[in-house]
Amino acid sequence: MSRKKSYLLQTMSCLLIGVFWQLLSLFYPSILIPSPYETGEALLDLITSGNLVTQFITSGVRILVGFSIGCVVASVCGLIAGRYESIFEMFRPIVSFLLGIPPIILVVIAMVWFGTNTMIPVMVVAILVFPTFFLNIANGYRQVDVQLLEMAKIYKKSKRNRLQKIVLPSLMIPFFTAFSLAAGGAVRITIMAELLGTNNGIGAALSLARINIDTAKVFAWTLVSILTITAIDICIINPLKKKLMKYEEDSDAKSNRT
Repeated sequence: MSRKKSYLLQTMSCLLIGVFWQLLSLFYPSILIPSPYETGEALLDLITSGNLVTQFITSGVRILVGFSIGCVVASVCGLIAGRYESIFEMFRPIVSFLLGIPPIILVVIAMVWFGTNTMIPVMVVAILVFPTFFLNIANGYRQVDVQLLEMAKIYKKSKRNRLQKIVLPSLMIPFFTAFSLAAGGAVRITIMAELLGTNNGIGAALSLARINIDTAKVFAWTLVSILTITAIDICIINPLKKKLMKYEEDSDAKSNRT
């Protein structure tokens, strides 16, 4: 399918959602379902008051810090676990536990331990993105071409050289897969943690709007969350995907020439 046709279909889908939303708002009071116009007014009010920028920056910093901590720690642990089978088996029950525990439980436990403060979203995001990165990196390392590693040993290449030239390029696809899976989840988890465990950020603003029964602002903050995840997909994940595909094509071309 051409890119133009794909964009056209996506635009039509968004318009249909907007029409359905407008129709629902005609049959229900605005306290239940505000119209797109009322939501737009609420969103404009958030922008002009500066509240949107303030809360967005607060949540964005938490997402970035929590995601970075979880990514780095999980990648290092994944490299070690991929290299040593015994370490991988030791991590297996921990990863299973983290994958099985609902995020809301971690938020509640963090609130009991630390009260309501800014560290709760950061901690919860870091913990919950850990399994995704760990499993992809560890399994990716275990699938690295053993023959290439053996050849590098024969030619007496250093461990650092093997890591840079063989292991890390082979982990690009697993890392990108983990990144694309965890990025959107990090936004949702942060907002949920803020909803319960902080007094600022998008989640806290959403909670305040709910308490004040300001449904239009609830919808506006929800729209901000959706647009944030969409922007991450368009501005970060898609460009990375294109660069990765180009890198693979260049690597295949070099292999064919050799």
